[in-house]
Amino acid sequence: MSPRKITTLISASFLIAFSGTATAQTAWPEKPIKFVVGAAAGGSASDSITRFFAERIHEATGQAGIIENKPGADGNIAASHVARAAPDGYTLLVTGNNTHAANTHLYKTLPFDPDKDFAPVTTYARVPYVLLINPERVAARSFKDFIAYAQANSGQMTYASAALASRVGVEQLKLMANFKATNINYKSGAQAMTDLIGGHVDFYIADAVNGLAQARAGRAIALAVTVNERLQSALDIPTIAESGFPDYNFFSWLAVWAPAQTPPKTVQTLSGLINNAMESNAGKQFLGNAGLLPYPGSPEALAALQKSETKRWGQVIKAAGLAQK
Repeated sequence: MSPRKITTLISASFLIAFSGTATAQTAWPEKPIKFVVGAAAGGSASDSITRFFAERIHEATGQAGIIENKPGADGNIAASHVARAAPDGYTLLVTGNNTHAANTHLYKTLPFDPDKDFAPVTTYARVPYVLLINPERVAARSFKDFIAYAQANSGQMTYASAALASRVGVEQLKLMANFKATNINYKSGAQAMTDLIGGHVDFYIADAVNGLAQARAGRAIALAVTVNERLQSALDIPTIAESGFPDYNFFSWLAVWAPAQTPPKTVQTLSGLINNAMESNAGKQFLGNAGLLPYPGSPEALAALQKSETKRWGQVIKAAGLAQK
């Protein structure tokens, strides 16, 4: 064999070996993945679900999922943090229609660009809500009785909100049923629920994960769910739509984003892992027990949803009279 051919073979072998090493070094994931949740620990659907799929991703990849809760400012604190993170797939944002649809209309300025600063990964759940009352403060045991009570005491009731969705859900109901109530805003769902149970506010539209748990424990009374079909996990609780307001169908959605410029292959891998977790038998059982609705997606589907929902939430916020901050 000629020296030239030997040199060529050695060079080719080196390139193959180097390529294999580079591929191994850039495989994802090689270390724990941090999920930044825009809600407090233990007080929201996004937190509980993230802990579920983080554990499933750990089982599938061997890498731990670390939950970092950054509540406040309707998710803006968490989103701003992830927008500045390295685009390597190891810091991810878990939030929903607040940061990537509604907050553009609710805030005059944002510390991030919902479109330019993030790479959509996937949706994974729709979040229905449940109307809860404190039975010591509200003399109603059905949704129709609640509306009659609210109209008779218009302007005298208070309600809790911990996120934009829970407040907008009430504001829509107030417009449809023609009554007034004063919003008491909380930093977290856990704080809002504590004050409802403690008798400091009259009612609260809470996400179904936590709302149904409190109702089942007898700490509050659930009068109706906000989506237009009864939940499989709570078939005894009527919908607002069937209780006199057929056009009422309110829910929010949850999704995952990575920082912009995250490698597309990493984004696709992560999307598949989350969807596999939520569409597994264990995932379906988890969602059903929690009163949540599956919402599988993809990076492309989430990008399209974000665009359409930004328009829809703008219309809802305007109708509810929620001024920009």
